[in-house]
Amino acid sequence: YEDGAIVIPGCLNEEWVEYLRGATDWQVQNPHFWSVAGVASGLYDYIQRSVWASNSAFADFMYYSPVASALAGCVNAQELRVTTDLLMVNPNKGFKWHQDNQNGPVGFDNALRWWVTMDDSPKDYGAPVYLRKSQNNKCVPEDAVFVDIDEGDLPEYHDFTSFRPKAGDLIVWHARTIHKIDGPTSQD
Repeated sequence: YEDGAIVIPGCLNEEWVEYLRGATDWQVQNPHFWSVAGVASGLYDYIQRSVWASNSAFADFMYYSPVASALAGCVNAQELRVTTDLLMVNPNKGFKWHQDNQNGPVGFDNALRWWVTMDDSPKDYGAPVYLRKSQNNKCVPEDAVFVDIDEGDLPEYHDFTSFRPKAGDLIVWHARTIHKIDGPTSQD
């Protein structure tokens, strides 16, 4: 609510991390049709939307892991509805300053974004950086994705918060929070 992003260290124990790694390895070796366009983009080694709807291991993760309870606790919610998820494996490029676009019938004010890590972030890249409190900006329209952080009222939010997640950490952010991820310098 206040900062626009939070990290919950160790949300998943080693058993859940290994479970997700196994489910991911299987999915990459058995690509779903929904992954074709994403993989062709070259942004990730594998990317698939709505993986929980096509792979029961990911559905079970959503139903039984501590992630749903942690998400609900972040916003005092009694109910959560998954509208979209992405399985993203090994980012190959950075993703500059942006806000996440919304998918499905959910407005920004009722949406969380989250990332649970299966591996430690690399030492030199891959850690997300957030503009603290930028979910309160008045200049970025809902349909915008990439933004210039020096335009509109965004300079008021130049308090940069970075998390270097370790395997099992959960990062949660407001859908309007402006953020970026730097890729390896060869692909930034």
